[in-house]
Amino acid sequence: MRALICILVLFFSINTVNAQLTINGKISNVASTHVNTNGKVGTGEGLERTGKKTRTFVCGDDITINHVTKDGVAPVAKTVTYKTVLTTISGASKCWITSNLGATNEASSATDATEDASGWYWQFNHKNGTKHTATVRTPNHWTKTIASPVQDWQPANDPCTIELGPGWRIPNLAEWNAVKNTNGYAGNFTSVLKIHAAGYLAYQGGTLTDRGSGHHYWSSDYSDATFARAYVVFPPSTYTVSNNNQLAGFSVRCIRD
Repeated sequence: MRALICILVLFFSINTVNAQLTINGKISNVASTHVNTNGKVGTGEGLERTGKKTRTFVCGDDITINHVTKDGVAPVAKTVTYKTVLTTISGASKCWITSNLGATNEASSATDATEDASGWYWQFNHKNGTKHTATVRTPNHWTKTIASPVQDWQPANDPCTIELGPGWRIPNLAEWNAVKNTNGYAGNFTSVLKIHAAGYLAYQGGTLTDRGSGHHYWSSDYSDATFARAYVVFPPSTYTVSNNNQLAGFSVRCIRD
């Protein structure tokens, strides 16, 4: 009997060398794998105590966002995967998305005039985005006809925070000034941000203007009761951070500290 017990112990030891035993008793014979409590084999170290593992975001990862209309920010529902990049282009190391908020994809050129690359447009300090296909505006009514109170873009209205999550926000005036000084006129699209000519929606009634030739990106800084600051580039050589009517619909590019 003792001999039989010894044989059984030796057999178990041989068959569990380099194996990882999980809390539900399942065995993987490959040292670099584990089996979680749902019986699914995967790579990793230690024991998995749930059937799902959440990965911490690292700048450079893609972000997939399911935009929905119920929160009042996205003008249409769609799923978008945004690329991200860590760069000092704004004066300090920050994470940026490399396409406009609401854009289906990055621009293919500095003058890309497609709606997929242009993304959505926002009036200053308002969370409601507007889509424009070049023929149809959604929503069709112009969403705001009175300028905001005299204040910077408020966090509760920041579409970057609402759509992408905590930590994401609209760049401030100093950050866009740094981008302007780094890029000059010609370096906007060739930079890591791929800034391009998405145009804007005119403040008088939301008419699509300058798509394919100029671009206008809001900062989070106001100027006064009528104007706010934005990064503006348009032919033949203008690139500036200037005062712009708060009722105009400009592109939004998101940054994360």
